[in-house]
Parts: sequence; structure tokens; C-alpha cells
Amino acid sequence: MTVVVRAARPADAAVLAAVSRAAIEESAAGHYTPAQLAVWAARRSEAAHARFVETTTVLVAEVDGVVAGFASVAPAAVDGLVPGEVDQLFVAPSAGGRGVARALLTAVEAAARAAGLPALVTHASWRAAPVFERLGYRRVEVESVTLDGETLTRARMVKELD
Repeated sequence: MTVVVRAARPADAAVLAAVSRAAIEESAAGHYTPAQLAVWAARRSEAAHARFVETTTVLVAEVDGVVAGFASVAPAAVDGLVPGEVDQLFVAPSAGGRGVARALLTAVEAAARAAGLPALVTHASWRAAPVFERLGYRRVEVESVTLDGETLTRARMVKELD
């Protein structure tokens, strides 16, 4: 199996929204309540993903020509993100455990280095935090975010780039 990482295109917005919803609803199901998952997944719209592609560096991983996951990093401050913020990492449930997240985060790191960023920061779900840790991110604190009346906890994590 070969994972190919490429830059996202505006036409990818619908599939990115679908992959993120599936990852939330299936892969993160053991880490959050059904109500928490529902409000989180509801925010993953095609329009939101089109905006991410327009304003951040979004990288897509494909396996056999099919989108298997994606990640994004903000090269500059935009829409409440800080420079170096890895705002998204989603892998299709069917592609989990096959190196997709590793390939994406390696590409994100390369893009951040090319942009001259000194560090990466993310707000990782409990499902994603171990993946980030394996790739050198360290947990800084536990955070809470409230979405439509549901409070979700997550880990703020950083990785210094040298």
C-alpha cells in the first residue's frame, strides 16, 4: 500500500467533509459521548472545508487514488488559528493503522519548516493525541471546548521544529 500526499484542491471540500465526519463518528466514538460526537461532526461542512483549503495548507493522503485522510496547518494567523497550528488531522476509518496519519503529519512538518515556522501546535482529540505523541508532539495541557452546549476535552500539544 502506497500513501500519496498532495495539496488539497477546492473540489476536494465535499470528500474532506465526509472523511472528517466518518472519522469523528466512527474512529472517535470510544472517546466521546454520542451527543459530543454529533455536535462535533455537525460542524464539518463542505463550506467549512472549502474555507480551510482557501486559507490554510491542507494536505490530502490518497491510497490507490482514493482519499484516505487529510491534515492542515496554518502558515500564518487566520480565522483564529495561530501560525503553525495543525487544525485538522482526519483519517478515513477504513484507512486507520496504515501509515496515513504519519504520512500526513510528516508532510505538514515539511510544509511548516518550508514556511519558516519554529513550532507546531495542535488541539488533539483523545483519539488523535497518541498519534501526535508518536510523532514527537508533547502534551502541554488538557483543554475544554464547548460546542452547541456540549463540552469536549482535548489535549493541547506542541512540537518544536529545529
